[in-house]
Amino acid sequence: MSRLRWLACPIAVGAVALTGCNRTINTLPARLTPADPVQHFALHVPDSLEIRAVDFDAALYPNVSGSGSTWVDTQLGGRAFVKVHAVHRKTGEQYLIVFEDIARRREPVLVIRFDGSAVRGGGS
Repeated sequence: MSRLRWLACPIAVGAVALTGCNRTINTLPARLTPADPVQHFALHVPDSLEIRAVDFDAALYPNVSGSGSTWVDTQLGGRAFVKVHAVHRKTGEQYLIVFEDIARRREPVLVIRFDGSAVRGGGS
């Protein structure tokens, strides 16, 4: 049993150190007040693709911080995604295009092309 405790201590210290050094990624658009103007974003989708559906989704998490005093600060963070389902105008190939951090990026972070035979034949 003492051997297990001896191994658990370095693992716990390492986990705490890694957690403390981890930088939070936040790709949510800036928060707005009612008086702020409407935000506009231009995302690049090739002209050869016809957009069939668009979805905005965000995974939210609280970012809690504090010091030795009694106050604690919580800020909302998260990762925001715009997902676009598109079809090639000539070939009919289907695409899923994913955008992230739309305030700073116009280009997609991921493009998935669905194989036509797998889509029609139910996959293999």
